[in-house]
Amino acid sequence: MPGYYIKNILKKFVSLTFGDNKKFSRVVSWEKRARQYGKKSVLDIRHSADEFDSVTKAQKDRMLPFLKKQLIGNEKAILDFGCGPGRFTVDLASLIKGKAIGVDPIKHLLDLAPRNQDVEYRLMSETAIPLEADSIDIVWICLVLGCIEKTALKMTIDEIRRVLKSDGLLFLIENTSEKKDAKHWRFRQFGEYKEMFPFISLVHLHDYFDFGERISIMAGRKV
Repeated sequence: MPGYYIKNILKKFVSLTFGDNKKFSRVVSWEKRARQYGKKSVLDIRHSADEFDSVTKAQKDRMLPFLKKQLIGNEKAILDFGCGPGRFTVDLASLIKGKAIGVDPIKHLLDLAPRNQDVEYRLMSETAIPLEADSIDIVWICLVLGCIEKTALKMTIDEIRRVLKSDGLLFLIENTSEKKDAKHWRFRQFGEYKEMFPFISLVHLHDYFDFGERISIMAGRKV
């Protein structure tokens, strides 16, 4: 894909998602962060590069058993929304014995993602998820919505609703620490996420802590 085309997609995504120059700098910052830190950019930056594998494994050990308990057994397609370098995508495909599709607006991170016959990665254009309506059995979102806000957040939620099948599962992991928002991150509580998804019977399943910050695991089906 030509470089100018990728840049155009990113510019459109940034413009629609963040609007003014101050917000524009937020997505540009994530792109720069990805190029500076590589795969580690999706972790709390206080983790060292050498901890990437161990942190990812610890997260899988904490999260995937809860997802497994939510499965019905007939799932064929799972969306890894904001997949970054595909830390979980291959495992998600294996867990459902089906296909996993990872989407992300940062091409550099997608280029770092592991390839697998049961996995597909797609670059997001603007805030649209490049999938057909009612095509996904499970939407997995891990520490992504905290960096999206306002109009872009509403559009993202509308897109999740569009692609998720009736009775499909939303599996959501977000930082719910009660603290002041950071420059590029919004800390929201479980109640706020429940209100964001009125079409999901969202339930709080579990918490774990990273550097003293609370990470909540939530799940629910489309109603």
